[in-house]
Amino acid sequence: MGTLRSFKHRNFRILFSANFISNIGTWAQGVAQAWLILELTNSGSYLGVVTALQFLPTLFFSISGGKIADKLNKRKVLMFTNLTGGLSALSVGTLVLTENIKIWHVMFFAFMLGMGNAIDAPVRQSFNVEVVGKDDLPNAVGLNSANFNTGRLIGPGLSGLLIAAYGTGVSFILNGISYLIVIVALLNIREADLFREERKSSSTKVREALRYVAARPDILSVMITVFFATSFGLNFNIFNTMMATQVFDKSAAEYGALGSILAIGSLSGAIISARLEKKRGPRFVMI
Repeated sequence: MGTLRSFKHRNFRILFSANFISNIGTWAQGVAQAWLILELTNSGSYLGVVTALQFLPTLFFSISGGKIADKLNKRKVLMFTNLTGGLSALSVGTLVLTENIKIWHVMFFAFMLGMGNAIDAPVRQSFNVEVVGKDDLPNAVGLNSANFNTGRLIGPGLSGLLIAAYGTGVSFILNGISYLIVIVALLNIREADLFREERKSSSTKVREALRYVAARPDILSVMITVFFATSFGLNFNIFNTMMATQVFDKSAAEYGALGSILAIGSLSGAIISARLEKKRGPRFVMI
């Protein structure tokens, strides 16, 4: 039971199930969005622009999201961010199905999704502590990671099949519904079962975090590495999409399957790196 001990918490079981569906929907929409952009523009430049619009808010507003997590009810904030994501997905899906979609619609709703994610990510991480408590948090993080990667495994392939059969709109609609499922799960959370602590000033927490990082060169070096890896690594999805569609002329189903194959590689890499870390150490794995 040790590996699954977080499931003893009712709130965690509810959220885990809802997030499993939502993760599949999120990865399915990612494939559909890239395919839709190419259908509308046939341009890798627009893929890059939409990617930037979706992820730049995380860079600029994540600290604000952390402050919100400290001040407001996290469950209600997550309901709002999921409502934003759900309405964005449903709006794009409806525009596609009614054949009224334009590229500026995709850009606008990608930015709105990015704004919601910038708030959602730090609040969700902080809420995990309240759901399972500090003792079970490492276990919950591991289970949530497995949940996320399973969604990454299923979502792209499923989306490819849906695009081939019905077009891109259905993937957006299904993802919108998956957001609403998370909202229903959050409504069923028992507030009395949450592990809550006295809140510190958010500005104090930020200063403490910055001082701590500055005093730990090892953590600072990891953060710098992650910064460069994510800055240039996000381009891979753009190149991957263009290579699959423009160079190899793959169908939507094949493109979706490629995304699932990438997920298999990620899961395999995680397992291999864990074993290598025990034998060679984390520095060897990073190199």
